[in-house]
This record gives sequence, C-alpha cells and structure tokens, in this order.
Amino acid sequence: AVVSTQSTGTLIGSMDPYVRLKVGHNTYETFTHAGADKAPCWNKVYHCPLPNTHSVRTVSVEIFDEKALTDDQRIAYAKIAVPQSVFEGHTLDEWFPLSGKLGEAKEGSINLIISYTTMPMITLPYQRIHYPYAGVAPQHFTPRPPPEISEADVNNIKDMFPEVDKEVVRTVLESKHGNVEAAVAAILQIMEGDETSQQ
Repeated sequence: AVVSTQSTGTLIGSMDPYVRLKVGHNTYETFTHAGADKAPCWNKVYHCPLPNTHSVRTVSVEIFDEKALTDDQRIAYAKIAVPQSVFEGHTLDEWFPLSGKLGEAKEGSINLIISYTTMPMITLPYQRIHYPYAGVAPQHFTPRPPPEISEADVNNIKDMFPEVDKEVVRTVLESKHGNVEAAVAAILQIMEGDETSQQ
C-alpha cells in the first residue's frame, strides 16, 4: 500500500505528484495528487502477483510531477529491499528515504505498507469426454449456458496483471466458469511458464 510522503526540501510543493511502483515485471501508478503540499496522501492498495518468493526481493519507487505540456518529471526515487520477515507473514509499515536532486536520501520519505499472502493453487478435476461410435445416432443434450462473467471480476484480475490483455483475462475467466481464484491461478501458471521459457 502506498500511503503518503513527507518532503524535507522543495520536493512536492505546488506540484501534481503521483507514485510509480515496479514489482518484478509489473508496474503500478497511483492517481495524481493535484496541487499537493509537502505531505500528499494516496492511501492506494495494490495486489502484486509473484511466481515465487525468490523472484522479487525489491520494490522500486518513483515519484513524478505530472505535466500538461511536457514530459512528466521524476522528482524522487527509492529502491526498497523487502526483508525475509515479510515472506514469513510479518507486515512491514515503515517510512523509507527518498533520493533526488538534493542528494541520496535527502528528498523526504515515503510510507509503504508491505505484506505477503499465499494464494491456493486450484487444480480442476479431469473430465472424460465420450464420443459416440460411428453409426450411432447422437443423443440430444442441453448445452451448458455460458458463465456469467462480472465486469468487476475482470477488472480486479486485470489490476493484478496489468501486462495481460483484458480480453485474455476475460477468456481465462470464462474457461474457469467465472471462478476468480482458478483464473488467477491459471494466469500465474502461464506467466511462470513464459518466464521459464525465456531463461
């Protein structure tokens, strides 16, 4: 969770700041805090999927000043190491120093709350498909109605996997008959397989 920042210099005054987080291959951005003072508050929560506890050990933080006519300007940054205690169930709630034009760890600080939870992997039971023998008239059956897919479920999963196309998320969710946990598990397996093939 990105909670807030505190500035010790001219970091935030009269700016429109937002925070960009990078966790592994995933990137997340907060909303822009228009006209912020030296202590903007975002209170934004993100769920970042991890293939395993060894793949990601740092969180990269960047604070940008949003510009209307020019490129957004990076005004502060930090690279935060995630301690082993987080992966053992402890919640980290600390202020981390920010670096920038004023120097290393001299641009104020940012409050992050970091925790880790495991999500159960769901294995669907094997389904045998019976085909009629040649010459046997097919039996009449009632096709199974398509699952009702909630747009909220699609958006929630999309927030967890910003790099995955929304239609792909919807397709996976439909294949799992609307089961959100099963869809998340399937996407995690796909992503983990892609990373393995690239190594």
